Amino acid sequence: MRSAEPGQRAGAFISPLMGRLRVATLLLCLAPGGGCKHGPLEPPEADAGFAADAAAPTDGGLSTDAGLGPKPGAWRDGVYYEVFVRSFADSDGDGIGDLRGLIAKLDTLNDGDPSTDRDLGVTGLWLMPIHPSPSYHGYDVTDYQAVRPEYGSQADLEALVAAAHQRGMAVIIDFVLNHSSTAHPWFQASSASPSSPERGYYRWRADDPGWTQPWGAGHVWHPLMGSYYYGIFWSGMPDLNLGNPAVEQKMVEAMRHWLGAGIDGFRVDAARHLFESADGQLSDQAESHALIRRMRSALEASFPQVLLVAEAWTDLATVSTYYGQGDEFNLAFGFDTASALKTAAKDGLRASFNQVLAQAEQTYSDRGFEAPFLSNHDMPRVQRELAGDSGAMRVAAAALFSLPGTPFLYYGEEIGMLGGPATKDEDKRTPMRWTAEEPNHGFTVAGRAPWYAGTEAAGVDVESQRGAPGSLWTLYRDLIRTRRGSPALSHGTASRPAVTGGGRGGAALLRTAGDERVLFLVNFAAQASGPIDVAAGGVPTVLFAEGLSGTPSSSAGQVHLEGLAARGFAFVKLQ
Repeated sequence: MRSAEPGQRAGAFISPLMGRLRVATLLLCLAPGGGCKHGPLEPPEADAGFAADAAAPTDGGLSTDAGLGPKPGAWRDGVYYEVFVRSFADSDGDGIGDLRGLIAKLDTLNDGDPSTDRDLGVTGLWLMPIHPSPSYHGYDVTDYQAVRPEYGSQADLEALVAAAHQRGMAVIIDFVLNHSSTAHPWFQASSASPSSPERGYYRWRADDPGWTQPWGAGHVWHPLMGSYYYGIFWSGMPDLNLGNPAVEQKMVEAMRHWLGAGIDGFRVDAARHLFESADGQLSDQAESHALIRRMRSALEASFPQVLLVAEAWTDLATVSTYYGQGDEFNLAFGFDTASALKTAAKDGLRASFNQVLAQAEQTYSDRGFEAPFLSNHDMPRVQRELAGDSGAMRVAAAALFSLPGTPFLYYGEEIGMLGGPATKDEDKRTPMRWTAEEPNHGFTVAGRAPWYAGTEAAGVDVESQRGAPGSLWTLYRDLIRTRRGSPALSHGTASRPAVTGGGRGGAALLRTAGDERVLFLVNFAAQASGPIDVAAGGVPTVLFAEGLSGTPSSSAGQVHLEGLAARGFAFVKLQ
């Protein structure tokens, strides 16, 4: 996570307490004139084919036997989709995305029917902060048990959860455990008087010891009324004193509140920085690990399927420590892996791909712990990092879905959004493009400007790509389907068989689950590979490929390929 400037920032399964009657009640919000606090959920002037579907979708084996959410533990077989609600879809014409707008677009993400081909097929949503906040991004929270009014109400959030669960999707939310806003009532009381009970909710001292941020020179102790308070990101985000049992209890209560409302888990923001040492070590403290163990135990007592995802922006070896003994986080984002995939796609060499896989093999006791991804809200969009090279984008996406763990993709990645030049964080979070129609591209009602301007090339929108064979959106859909249709790809083990030929861009990864084995073959180079031999036995059958020459064959414990085109790849089942 990166943040050094004010206003720039950078978190399963259906609650056992959420009964069928409650879900049925919430789903009434999806119908015109339904019982939601703010009226019907249909966005005005919704596009045909993109509007909310009031009827429950076909179960299609995606959800529980009641059709009410993902199966227990299904996150290990899932694909998650990160959403910045403000930038996703606006239902009321104020230029700001909201929860009802997201509900209206759910069928484009997963319509609950595996026989259709008009949805991506993702199985989970991660919502960036949805709590009240003075900042556009929401990472400085003022109320941990409320929904940001611009986004809707808690009833709207519960309606979203119910609609997602009906489609077999989990919903996790960002939980900003490390710090609050200075506008939070706790901090207001804490700063008002040293004798306030809330004084101990934050870290105060009489002087500035001169500590600086781990990623830069910014000071972390901030003056106020003759004292200094600690805030690692900036003065508007004071760190909570999580060593105070009262604070820990309140944060657990807030998490239980959302789990009771049907939320399936949390992406825990700034997981590395929950505690700091007395001598100014600001990251990766033992107390942080102990806190997560206690919190997970407390949550699992009532919500055994809760999913906790760590945002620990650091090297792979340090990230692995947040697994603990399997008793800390369920997943952690793979930042080294994201960098390696983009490097391989850019330079055309397999070295970074193989190196990060080797590191993971040596580091992770559970390869399913990693959440691989290409970009997120704190990074320039992957298409921008790859300089708009469509071939590089396609091979990076294919490599992402070949990996162990639970992949995450960032909204708009599936259509190749560039975003702005990333001179500020808003450029990384521009409004989603739904249609080709100017000026607002289906994001909001015509005539109302989105909250932030974004410029994209023609054809970078869902409507244009969803019906176009060979589009990036179609590729993502097919990759997700290929992965979800294969136990080996979804949750199997991983090994790297020896590769002969294929040039410096050729690599292979073998995934295995029970009797099923799937071989991923890739050519990262911008030139054709030539013949490739892989040390893996079995009769090959192609599941999905782009740029594959000829038909794979096998003999003497080797799989033979005539070659792969530039940035070509193949998923091959071995029997």
